[in-house]
Amino acid sequence: MTRRARQEDWLLPCALMLLALLGCRSSSDEGEDAPATDSSPGAGQVLTSKTERGPLTVELELSPEKPQLSDEPRLTVTVTAADGVVVTMPPFGRAMGEFVIRDFYEPPPQTRNGDQVLRQVYTLEPQVAGTLLLQPMTVTFTDNRQQGDGKSHEVTTEPLKVEVSTMFGENVPSLLDLQPAEQPVALPEPVDYKAWGWGAGGAVVLLGLLWFGLRRWKQERPVVVRSPHELATEELNELLASGLSSTDVKEFFVQLTKVVRRFIERSTGVKAPEQTTEEFLREVSTTTVFSETDRTRLSGFLVSADLVKFAGFQPEAEAIADSTKRAEEFINLPLGYADSEVTA
Repeated sequence: MTRRARQEDWLLPCALMLLALLGCRSSSDEGEDAPATDSSPGAGQVLTSKTERGPLTVELELSPEKPQLSDEPRLTVTVTAADGVVVTMPPFGRAMGEFVIRDFYEPPPQTRNGDQVLRQVYTLEPQVAGTLLLQPMTVTFTDNRQQGDGKSHEVTTEPLKVEVSTMFGENVPSLLDLQPAEQPVALPEPVDYKAWGWGAGGAVVLLGLLWFGLRRWKQERPVVVRSPHELATEELNELLASGLSSTDVKEFFVQLTKVVRRFIERSTGVKAPEQTTEEFLREVSTTTVFSETDRTRLSGFLVSADLVKFAGFQPEAEAIADSTKRAEEFINLPLGYADSEVTA
């Protein structure tokens, strides 16, 4: 074999490797220049908004376009600015109109076609169902380009109208569909209580002795002190282990709301178990124990449970799991009063 033949044997593999490396580099460059979110009509349900001013463009993308009350939609803010323009992104806040911010992060800045691309990604939680407004966002920039004026300018986006539906869809039952009350029932004949007099007296004596014995027993045994959070967690675990959500969903929601109401009574002194939902929410709104967000979420939980308990609504498994999650989150709130101890 000649020297020229040996050179041809290793030149071909080297050429193939060089072509493969160039192809990978080209694909990587195209990925950096491509937008992070495709908002074209065929890319899925995405609510978009675009605002331009001079060398700056602000794009908003909300996904999904029509979230449910139990969803956590994602809002992506993309700012594209010419090179030499100094951009100040919108400041982070705890809420956006009727949405609570559950998570937030800023990806590293990128360069696309010579322009700088900055992003903010918010994970939101709607507080009520219906048509909600996503507040306008303001981006500040200074044009320091050679042809720029060097002054500070603002770009404010248009508010987004977001249609938020409930987990019940369009078939939401109404409390107006309740059946009328049953007809009065005749009282039984009066009972001659004289015949039961001695028996009742003996029962009172027996109960007194039993109470005295239990009191002595409690005084002798060690006192176990447990927090409202521990008691509520145990009650919730026992309810879930009973499988009641599969056999009697109405009774399951009755017991689920009782767990939350007993937790509130032990923690705050509010007599929640003896009140209607409207009375309880009215009393809670006059206290400073709960934040506005917590009161709104608690109201949604109790109203949804009332539809099952009193309006005969039959929720799906996903709705049952969502209500259970709401109850668990509420009894796990990091409130100062939740550390108070209760004697078991």
